[in-house]
Amino acid sequence: MILSGQLTPAQHKSHVPLEFDVPAGTTRLTARFTTSPERSPGEMFDNMVCLSLWGPAGPRGARHNNPVSDFVIEATHATPGYLPGRIEPGRWTLFMDCFRILGPIDYQLEILCESDAIPAKPGYPRQPTHARGPGWYRGDLHAHTLHSDGSWDVPDLVNWARETGLDFMTLSDHNTTSGHAQVHSLASDTLLTIGGMELTTHWGHALALGGTELHEWRVGEVTRRTMPMLADDIMSKGAQFVIAHPMSPGDPSCTGCRWEYADMMPGNSHMVEIWNGGPWSDYNEEGLALFQHWLALGLRLRATAGSDIHGPEAAKGPIGFNHVEAESLTETAILHAISRGRNYLSSGPRLILTAETPEGHIAGMGETVPHGSTFHADWQSEHMPLKLHFVDQSGRKAAQSIPAEAAGVEELPDAARFVMAELRDATGRLHAVTNPIFVV
Repeated sequence: MILSGQLTPAQHKSHVPLEFDVPAGTTRLTARFTTSPERSPGEMFDNMVCLSLWGPAGPRGARHNNPVSDFVIEATHATPGYLPGRIEPGRWTLFMDCFRILGPIDYQLEILCESDAIPAKPGYPRQPTHARGPGWYRGDLHAHTLHSDGSWDVPDLVNWARETGLDFMTLSDHNTTSGHAQVHSLASDTLLTIGGMELTTHWGHALALGGTELHEWRVGEVTRRTMPMLADDIMSKGAQFVIAHPMSPGDPSCTGCRWEYADMMPGNSHMVEIWNGGPWSDYNEEGLALFQHWLALGLRLRATAGSDIHGPEAAKGPIGFNHVEAESLTETAILHAISRGRNYLSSGPRLILTAETPEGHIAGMGETVPHGSTFHADWQSEHMPLKLHFVDQSGRKAAQSIPAEAAGVEELPDAARFVMAELRDATGRLHAVTNPIFVV
């Protein structure tokens, strides 16, 4: 079966369906997909058509922004990005997810349905991480592999997390959970693996953290769903919803990467990824400013960090990680603590913010205190001198500097609406930032 046609710029940022019928008894489904040209005449960027697959029983995965467009699905094996399992007879739909259409594009889809007996391939037995007690745990909430647009496989990502000394890591490939079985088979008592996916849409990205479910990610006419509706559905299933890199560069260089949902600024989202990628960047600075603007409006938000790592070429430099105060090293405990704001984000230094109420009660990050409370920042520099800043509704307040490999404690008497603490170097670059303590 061969389906062919042409896409035009009128279909930019749309989902174009290609439907085909699969006969009963099919044991292997093979698809070969091509487009031409790769780049339209006179344009600076390539066209970008991604694929996502739906069977009669539901979603079967996606391969976002990957040069490999062909795929195979069997009962116990599938091309990375797609989900293995029984091949149901009936109407299937392959969507061409048109992220960047800058000129006319010819496409061709060839579908082959085979019914030969297919030997079963071994699966990935899940390995446990024995729970530890209360403590501070350091880890990542955003990473990719070749199951979407990464350049390395799942074991490479896990090895990097171990070599980096992380206590936990999250696999969040674009619009797929196909790597979950393998990543959970590589967990150990020294490394907790957390499931997730990155909802990668035409107008913004978001993380769904926890569990193994492949969530609906498409917004608009094809699903008649809004992003707040998708977020509600994700949170109702026990996962955490995080707006990802809201001020990332957008079209055309990174189509869909900037958060542009007017009905969700931040809407029903309670968490925002303010540190994305490796070293602190200009778009992270803009994201932090947006986050603090929302806090100044009285919104109770929590901040996260994510390496957004795609391969070994990005595994260097001062990456911002989450330092989480959790009851245990389990997926449930880590994500619960993050949802409460019990974490600070840092590329190395320690920075813990607490508050003492007029009655002598000590509150931590993510909690609420009355006016008249005193805020305490406990911090330790690594490798270079840094300066502490308190931030509240009225803006940034500089405090003392300490030399490299030294520690300090600083107080801020009273504040308005919220307080955060930051550590910055002489150039103004951020090295650590806390979640807010709220003031009422």
